[in-house]
Amino acid sequence: MNDNLRHDRLDADFAAMEHLQAISPIFDFAATGEPADEYSISFSGKGLQRNTSTGRIEYVDQHRCEIRLTLSYPQRAPDIRWLTPLYHPNISFGGFIRLRDVGMVWSDDLTLDVVCERLWDVARLAYYDLEHATNYGAKRWLEEQTAYNLPVDPRPLREMAAPARSNVVHYTRRGESGAVDLPSIRGAGDVFYIGEDTLAPPVAWGSGRPDDEEDVLYIME
Repeated sequence: MNDNLRHDRLDADFAAMEHLQAISPIFDFAATGEPADEYSISFSGKGLQRNTSTGRIEYVDQHRCEIRLTLSYPQRAPDIRWLTPLYHPNISFGGFIRLRDVGMVWSDDLTLDVVCERLWDVARLAYYDLEHATNYGAKRWLEEQTAYNLPVDPRPLREMAAPARSNVVHYTRRGESGAVDLPSIRGAGDVFYIGEDTLAPPVAWGSGRPDDEEDVLYIME
């Protein structure tokens, strides 16, 4: 990959990371390089660590990793190292983690934000592969433990708020004897029916368009 194409890819990754940071209450990052090719990423959420003094497994609620995008990136996977303690069978004692050991077959169309989603799944023990373990103590512990329900943090990395108002206009099915509403299923969610003889309804908000210029979609034949 020539320098211009690599720079474009690095810029696209940085934009994707900024978007992930904006929508996730769990994720944060700092980057260095022009364009950015080294990242320090952090997750705020539950994971597990082994107390080196007592040997006990304990909760940890902050995680930090470093990601380096080498000169051969994106043809080659990023180099990833865990900087904070995490008891996980696929993280070596030095903190290094290989994406193939956590179920990601690298290709150059995988983006950095998608990698971060898998790393969060590693942090909360939503994903582990005992067959490719590099930490055998963590492997044995996971095979035997019953004290923790996994994943220890149920939240996904991407948490987007639902829109305040839907742009879906509900239609009513017209039967032979006139209009027929669907109260039995409409109360369960946004279920609606569009038939061949369904009439286009008036705009849902009545008098004029709202200030934020939301769109109304009519599906007509």
